[in-house]
Amino acid sequence: MMDLITFGVSGVLTIVVSLISIILLVLTIVFGIIRAIKKKFKKTFIILLIITILFGIIDFISIKNLIKNFNEIDVNRDESINIRQENGKMILSDNPIEQLFMSDDKKTEIICNDIMNKIETKDYETIKSIFSKDAINNIENLGDVINELINISNEGITNVESQMNGSETHWDSGQHRKTYRFSIDITTNNGIYDVGFEYDYENPFNSETLGVNRIVIADGNRNTIILVENETLNKGY
Repeated sequence: MMDLITFGVSGVLTIVVSLISIILLVLTIVFGIIRAIKKKFKKTFIILLIITILFGIIDFISIKNLIKNFNEIDVNRDESINIRQENGKMILSDNPIEQLFMSDDKKTEIICNDIMNKIETKDYETIKSIFSKDAINNIENLGDVINELINISNEGITNVESQMNGSETHWDSGQHRKTYRFSIDITTNNGIYDVGFEYDYENPFNSETLGVNRIVIADGNRNTIILVENETLNKGY
């Protein structure tokens, strides 16, 4: 995994390589025009063209690796990550630029880590906070699923694997609502559980829906243990 400092250094080097590539491209174009008009600087043009192509390849690889490394920045299940709501959106980082360039997989990874941290507290109100305000107000048997999550945590969690299953985006007047679907496979001392979530990440139309609005818990054989969902969800558009 790459830390933020190493990523920053890589970013600066990538910018330098990109600037050099741009300068070389401009020079190649200039000498290419001179070569075509005045039939001069043939060797210079050829050398510049070769160097520009080489730097272009290096630049492409550098940018590709930078994006790959960004998505591999270590995000541990760290309680210091304070996920919160602001302006109809879940805030996953104190650095807005970092969150802007996060992939959907990265966002769901951070959200899953936060959910698991809350489940492992075995505290009813803490686990309840993963749900949206709209879900809390409208799901009558919400307490049943919270108690089931507490029971799973009491069994002793030995392994956790999460994955994103899909997303949905609704656009209206330049704003958009984003919903993620993801699942967490939880292994305990007593068995394996597959927990699926539907989670509003962004909703400028109605911030009351931010958080979990649907959760299904299944056993290792994919048999549903409990399902709750906000059937009266007010999508706000």
